[in-house]
Amino acid sequence: MSEDTFAAALTRLEEVVQELERGELGLEEALALFEEGVRLIRFCNERLDEAEGKIKLLLQENNTIRLEAWGEGEKQ
Repeated sequence: MSEDTFAAALTRLEEVVQELERGELGLEEALALFEEGVRLIRFCNERLDEAEGKIKLLLQENNTIRLEAWGEGEKQ
């Protein structure tokens, strides 16, 4: 999936959360939105897992993965 799709899913998830937090929905509407939110979370988590896998491959050196915290390798 593209970054645009990930960004759109994340934006929609924020909208779902805001609407649920308002507490103005009926039970059926709230449940439907909650289900949509769960689907969006799963989608976003899958995209993030894919990105993490790609990053690990890019950092691979001589069959050894070198993992660093973001910015750890930078000198100040």
